[in-house]
Amino acid sequence: MRGANSNQGQSSLPDSNEINEYIKEYLRYSNYSNTLECYEAEIKSKQVSNKMLNKQQVIKQTGEELPRIFQLLKSDNNKTKREINLEKEQKQFNKKYQQILQAGRQIFSVSINLLQLLHSLKETAKNENLSETLENYKIQLGKYHKVIINEGKPEGTELITEQVMHEHKTKLLKNYQDKHVDGMIEVLLSLRVNALQIAPELRKNLVYELIRNDVFNIESTDKFDFVVHLLDINNQSLRHAIASLISVISSTLRGVEYLTYNGNMIIMEKIIKILKEQENGSVTQRFCLAILQKASIKDTVIPTYVHNEMIQWIINLIQKSVNTKIHVFCLDFASATLANIIHTPYTLQYLEHQPRFAHQVMEQLLKFIKDQIQVSVLMHVLICLSYLSKENFAKQMEECRFIDRISEFVEYYSVINTENEAAEIDKKTVLDLCAHMFHPKDTSLDNSETLELNELKTEDRIREYENEQGELIFECFQDEVS
Repeated sequence: MRGANSNQGQSSLPDSNEINEYIKEYLRYSNYSNTLECYEAEIKSKQVSNKMLNKQQVIKQTGEELPRIFQLLKSDNNKTKREINLEKEQKQFNKKYQQILQAGRQIFSVSINLLQLLHSLKETAKNENLSETLENYKIQLGKYHKVIINEGKPEGTELITEQVMHEHKTKLLKNYQDKHVDGMIEVLLSLRVNALQIAPELRKNLVYELIRNDVFNIESTDKFDFVVHLLDINNQSLRHAIASLISVISSTLRGVEYLTYNGNMIIMEKIIKILKEQENGSVTQRFCLAILQKASIKDTVIPTYVHNEMIQWIINLIQKSVNTKIHVFCLDFASATLANIIHTPYTLQYLEHQPRFAHQVMEQLLKFIKDQIQVSVLMHVLICLSYLSKENFAKQMEECRFIDRISEFVEYYSVINTENEAAEIDKKTVLDLCAHMFHPKDTSLDNSETLELNELKTEDRIREYENEQGELIFECFQDEVS
């Protein structure tokens, strides 16, 4: 048995010639020509090969530790526990991915059967709009089908053509003039389907094309009448369609500037109104929050949020989530929006002039950090609190026992048990945030017993945490109903 194990261990060692080739390849790449020449000469004389073979035998007998290059190239290189877990997770994801694809194919099969059934009824119905509606359904179904057959990989390598964009805008305006709500929904959803289908690296350019073609007729008329009337129509499907397209446009700063053309905040006000009318966690509410969060990168929209009581609304939403299940997207984007609101000089000045309200906000946020809220929301709440840890709010901080409660939270959070590696990483991130945002300044030269808090660097950290660089992400939810 001992001999068998020895042979097995020896066979697992990489071949010396293989190692030589790796070394020569590296020397060539690094232009170590003299070293390479000497190395090759020694190999040809078989001096190195013999030495290595002898050395390996000595290692086996004495148990001396192998050089690291042997360990790196060992054929049976042991995998870490993390790598094994990642492989298992990858297999599970692949299995679920295939199940989703299969379900998608089955849905398309049912959809095609329904379209065929509607076609058979078309003649008897004698409805002029039915033919056009069916054609629109076919076009949209075909585009979604391409996404499925490509297994989720975007097919589009080109932007929507100028002609197609113009046709969509013309049809949208005509359906609006004819008060044909279903027609407006079809055009808006068709534009969004094109946005979802296009390759990620082209999405930013697509947003610019929608703006250049003035899809909402804002710049050409210098008014917001068209889009405001669309938002005012009390039809859930239309509100879903228009909100999802506005969310696409708001994905870039230029898009936000288009939606707030000439500093007019009417679209933001309408979105806030629709947001508050929706059932918590609904698809349309998610799109409204996506719009407001993305638009909040522009400081000029913040006064509109404050005066439309978005601070109170978001705090109430987080409070409800403690005892009621609310969609994770809503909580994540709402709390991120709150952080962006409180961060601005306008809001901080507003809170200074509203000391009682500032106290209420601080007190509620401090309560949240001890509640069972999701980690991303907790991070946003901590960021909000860091913005309020200023001398201007010293009275509120004292009344709320701000410093003591932050210290108690850090002490409590440091010892919580984590179920898995991901939870451990989240825990470390939260504690790192606290260390950066609430770390006491050096008071060794200060006779005062007051503990001051370091102010979080303005936009750098919040922008780093909510990274908006790279490819755009257009929201798409599993439970959307078109």
